[in-house]
Amino acid sequence: MAAAGKLIFAMAGPSAAIETLRPCIIDVMGRSIINMGEDVRKSSLLKISGNIFVIGFQELTAEAQVFAEKTGLGTRQMEQFISDMYGPVIESYSKRMTTGAYAPPLGTPPGFAVSLAAKDAGHAVKIAEEHGTRIPTIETALARMEAARKFAGESLDSSSIYGSARLEAGLPFWNENSRQSN
Repeated sequence: MAAAGKLIFAMAGPSAAIETLRPCIIDVMGRSIINMGEDVRKSSLLKISGNIFVIGFQELTAEAQVFAEKTGLGTRQMEQFISDMYGPVIESYSKRMTTGAYAPPLGTPPGFAVSLAAKDAGHAVKIAEEHGTRIPTIETALARMEAARKFAGESLDSSSIYGSARLEAGLPFWNENSRQSN
């Protein structure tokens, strides 16, 4: 994403410093800067919030695809709907599931390692609890990522939420396009 200049920078600190860095960021590594003010902790909170969206979208996509499988609707049709209705970002999460990229061949690195996504989800859940709130979708996703790791090991993508959702629905963890074992 950085090479394509598509990152979003959440920057905190003196406004003059952020403005000094703007030419080094916009149209070089990033497409925008969100000024978080002077409190540097807010930059980290915004990054964690972004991870809530990514993990949450993966959770909802996994649930929709398992629903499509169990009802006979079909994952191909669901994926077309996702693409047409929600665009390329959510479609990319769906494709990681339906193409089997959630459980890549052993020795092949995942797109976004489940261990890192689980760490991020755990941080988000903890911070929410510290502030007197909950993130139920992320709690579910975290439980499913932990179940996936227990079932299939560490060589998984964050979208392995899908494999756990399949298991809960009485389907095999592995789909026809994923690797078939540890």
